[in-house]
Amino acid sequence: MNTKATSGSIQELQKIVSQEGVRALWKGVGPAMARAAALTASQLATYDESKRALTRWTSLHEGFYLHLFASTIAGTMSTIMTAPIDMIKTRLMLQRESKRVGSYKNGLQCAYQVLLTEGPRGLYKGGFAIFARLGPQTTITLILCEKLREHAGLKAL
Repeated sequence: MNTKATSGSIQELQKIVSQEGVRALWKGVGPAMARAAALTASQLATYDESKRALTRWTSLHEGFYLHLFASTIAGTMSTIMTAPIDMIKTRLMLQRESKRVGSYKNGLQCAYQVLLTEGPRGLYKGGFAIFARLGPQTTITLILCEKLREHAGLKAL
């Protein structure tokens, strides 16, 4: 174990607590939980429905290309669903606990302020970067899941 990194992490936590209070350690936890729920729900539901639609409307059948296209669609939809939550979570985590103008009370108030000052596109700041990470991760995860199920003798999702 790297004791220098551990002591540095502990010092950073102590610094945050002393400057912003213990509550600062939990900034963004609400939006992080909402993001996790939205991400998983949108990935799995979109993947399942995409597979059904693709097998109905195209010549694709159970196999790699069906999994590739369905998981890519799922990654795209997951990005659309979670990008606003990621932006809100990031803003909440980066703000300092203070009473000055411009600080957000919670995720809903942050989203409202962004909509008022930046418009709907403001909620999708960083969306391309999120897709660059989430799209491939979703595609690889779901394709591997299908392959593992196949090797275990289980039916496809």
